[in-house]
Amino acid sequence: MKPDYTHSIINITASIVNHYGLTPLHGTLPELDAALKKDYDHVAVVLMDGLGTNLLDPHLEDQSVLRTHLKDTLTSVYPSTTVAATTAVLTGKTPYESGYLGWFQYFPEEDIHYQVFMNKDYYDESKSIPKDFFKKHFTQKTFLDLVDVKRKDVCTKKLFPAKIEENGYDSIEEGFKRLEKFQKSETRTLSYLYLVEPDLTQHKTGVKSIDTKEIVRTLDAALKTYKDSMPDNTLVILTADHGLTDVVPINLFDYHDLTATFKTLPANEPRMTNFFIKEDKREYFMRFFNDHFNDSYDLYTKREFLTRKLLGTGEKHENVDLTMGDFIAVAKDKHFFKLSDKKEHMAHHAGMTPDEMEVPLVVFDKPKKR
Repeated sequence: MKPDYTHSIINITASIVNHYGLTPLHGTLPELDAALKKDYDHVAVVLMDGLGTNLLDPHLEDQSVLRTHLKDTLTSVYPSTTVAATTAVLTGKTPYESGYLGWFQYFPEEDIHYQVFMNKDYYDESKSIPKDFFKKHFTQKTFLDLVDVKRKDVCTKKLFPAKIEENGYDSIEEGFKRLEKFQKSETRTLSYLYLVEPDLTQHKTGVKSIDTKEIVRTLDAALKTYKDSMPDNTLVILTADHGLTDVVPINLFDYHDLTATFKTLPANEPRMTNFFIKEDKREYFMRFFNDHFNDSYDLYTKREFLTRKLLGTGEKHENVDLTMGDFIAVAKDKHFFKLSDKKEHMAHHAGMTPDEMEVPLVVFDKPKKR
């Protein structure tokens, strides 16, 4: 399932910046434009990491907040993964424009497999990272930054959990309480609340597990508590960065005919894997790869991949040419390449199945008192 960049998570951001008087990089969502025209005092964007639409019907009752207020199904961006997709929501940029292309990207000049959100080398965490490396390659302005400059009458805030940000919130419930407190402390607000669940639980226990059902219901309950107490004249726009699908590992490094062709270790994602291949071994690599994995992955040359515009359109970021491999493998079934022994995943993302690509657009409000 390909991303639809006219009906995706970046179009949420386009509608928001357009409402606040800025020029969006991409098309807006008419349904969201109509809601924003009501000129709410408070607008909140809530992102639940990994909340694919595939979780809603199996895990929630009909009367749940998430199901009751589901307005549409959107696509994620590609790759359908946190680094690329949360950045897409925050910036309104496609991965092609932002240069955020996966959990870890290979920078050949420094010989670093850079974990974008961790500031570490993926394969060797003892490796030194140059000072200001993230700032040099990944600095972006968010929609909150842009609105903060454009609209002095609107107070903006990002809310992240403590495991991501110093002084962040410690629980799902506290995250929503901090959002409510911020809104009630200012006349006009625009905010972004990021929740790491249900992504973490699905990685550990799978999409269909009891643990995943419990965390999805916990998220919905916290959302209902907030909904019941949020200030008047508030609009909430809730979505996800991607969904997940249950997976089976492939031990890539057991395939020595393939690994012998590697110029350096693979990068990006286990379900959207970039391969860097010795120039005189590329024909061998393609033959070996397709012999082993043709049923599980589509293999593209870099040129073929970019021609398909899966990363989107716009002004190309330098990271696209700098960090993309000679070949890109895109998962099309349940398998993923096990690239390290760090974690054993029961579910994963960054492929192009509907489970990974389809995310909800949930919208509800509390009107102004008359």
